[in-house]
Amino acid sequence: MLKRLLITFVVCMSLLLIGLVAGYFSLQHWYQQGSAVQLEISHQEPALLTVPRGSNPRRIARQLEQEGYITPARLNELGFRLFNRESRVQAGVYAIRDGDSAAQIWQRIALGQQHLFSITFVEGSEFKQWQQQIVTHPYLHSENEDLTGEQLAELLTNGEHRHIEGLLFPDTYRFYAGTNAMDIYRQAYRSMNVVVAELWPLRDRDVPVASPYEALILASIIEKETGAAHERELVASVFVNRLKTGMRLQSDPTIIYGLGDNYRGVIYRSDIQQHTEYNTYRINGLPPTPIAMPGRAAIAATLQPASSDYFYFVSRNDGTHVFSRTLTEHNRAVQRYQRN
Repeated sequence: MLKRLLITFVVCMSLLLIGLVAGYFSLQHWYQQGSAVQLEISHQEPALLTVPRGSNPRRIARQLEQEGYITPARLNELGFRLFNRESRVQAGVYAIRDGDSAAQIWQRIALGQQHLFSITFVEGSEFKQWQQQIVTHPYLHSENEDLTGEQLAELLTNGEHRHIEGLLFPDTYRFYAGTNAMDIYRQAYRSMNVVVAELWPLRDRDVPVASPYEALILASIIEKETGAAHERELVASVFVNRLKTGMRLQSDPTIIYGLGDNYRGVIYRSDIQQHTEYNTYRINGLPPTPIAMPGRAAIAATLQPASSDYFYFVSRNDGTHVFSRTLTEHNRAVQRYQRN
């Protein structure tokens, strides 16, 4: 009788052990492969999971279930606790991609591998556009939404400049959720300094700019005048030729910048006649500050312009320009491409 009970006990324990081992490996397989996320819509961008501070595995597992990524929550939590015993969850915003397993998601959360966001500022953009992009980005933290360009310039340059335009390098910047907007501004300011420091020693000494800042002023005008990459050096040569001969720059983008909110979408004769410190139809030489954020190519074109005897250019209305040596040639081009 005792022997029979012993055999029964051994068999039961063996079956229990087999069941536990089978359950362990079954859960492991589910955790690593069988729990693949199936997003409802195929996204080029991943779905995002926000893990708040103070979260624990149970709360995150429920969150994953409620948002429809991994179910059931109890099995998901058990998998994390069993296969990541020494790991702790970290707050942040994490990417969830189509086909991700529970193991992959938990690994990111445990290692703090947060999703990298990006923000892109285009060449020729102005500070007001940068500020709008930053303020409206849901994952950037902006303490000083009303910070003016003058205040930002003083902060970044320790009072050396009081105008932010032209001091920030237009590029794509990557960051984690909750990054302070000032970190983006500082990075863009450092990047511009690096680019200018690299290009300034390579400049053509005949270019009539006395400092890197004057180079940025001229580069910002060139950036606004043309979006055609192959034309930048020629546009630069026109303005360099004008500066060398004492001719006014007569650049429409400087008028528009000087008008600010008073710009009506079209430049009127009264706008050209208006005296502002940025109206290069009325002032000699360069305006006092840049009018936009120039990119690397525009800065390089400014410091190493093409050699030409052009003094004029007019738009073909297709993104390119006709360049002329004399006012007579220029007037013919205007008649052909603009007045008709």
